[in-house]
Order: sequence, then C-alpha cells, then structure tokens
Amino acid sequence: MEHSDERKHSIGKALGRVPSGVFILTARYGEQSSAMIASWVQQASFHPPTVSIAIAKDRPIAQLIRESKHCVLSVVPEHDTSLMKRYARGVKPGEDPFKGVQTIETTIGVPALAAALAFLELRVIQICDFGADHDLVIAEVTSGKVLREGSSFMHLRGSGFRY
Repeated sequence: MEHSDERKHSIGKALGRVPSGVFILTARYGEQSSAMIASWVQQASFHPPTVSIAIAKDRPIAQLIRESKHCVLSVVPEHDTSLMKRYARGVKPGEDPFKGVQTIETTIGVPALAAALAFLELRVIQICDFGADHDLVIAEVTSGKVLREGSSFMHLRGSGFRY
C-alpha cells in the first residue's frame, strides 16, 4: 500500500496531464466588474449550447456571477502570455480589472477582451456546490464571436493539486 503522500504525488502527476484551455472570465454587476484566468472550462451540451466552469469559492468574481447570472469567456490565443501575466495574480477588490487591457462591450454589458481569439456570452443556468473547494457554474452560451483566427492557448499542470 502506498504512503498517502506518495499516492497524492502519483495522483497529482496523472491529474496534471489532463489538458486545460486558458480563458479570461469576466463579470459585471452594477458598478462592480471583475476578471480572472479560468482553465477548468468545458463544453457540456450541444442543445442548448452549454459550458461548465469551475471557480474557486473564494474568488471575488463568483459573487458577481451569482448576482448578475451572466459572464463572458474570452479565449486566450496560443502563446499569448500578456493576458496571463495581467490576470495571473487575480484582481484585487477595488482594482480596475481592465486597466491597460482593450475590451469590447458585449450585448450583455460584460466586457470581453479585444486581444482574445473569440468570446462567449453566458447566462448562468445553475451553480453547483458539490462539497469541494470549487463550485461548478453551468451556463448557456447565448452569443459568441470569433475575433481572429488562430489556436487556443492550452496547458498541462505539473500537478493536479495546484494551478
């Protein structure tokens, strides 16, 4: 029988091999806006077109999404580290999440990033609390637009137990 630390290391290495896309998730409610890097995003349905997004429970953007029931996913282009650097440390409360970043106003009033390959406007269907450190947001894609051609940023994590 493996020692629990060895088992966690083994599971972490294997789980880290699950590929993730890189997105910037944005939300607005009233006068408040927020943005964060999201990598645990997956298409979940064809009809209606739906995605799932895992968001850590303590992220400030989570409350804005709960209240507004809308958000936008901007698809980060392959090798575009400027957006990752901008949002890697998160957005502090009171900080302008779009300072120094060109945005596009979407039909739902939530900014998309102009440097993205594409964006998806989302309407929250359900937020699932499944007893873990993240909640799962299930959202219908109500609109979307390709801004430029190219490949999406993909990455593998060194361990499935940290970003």
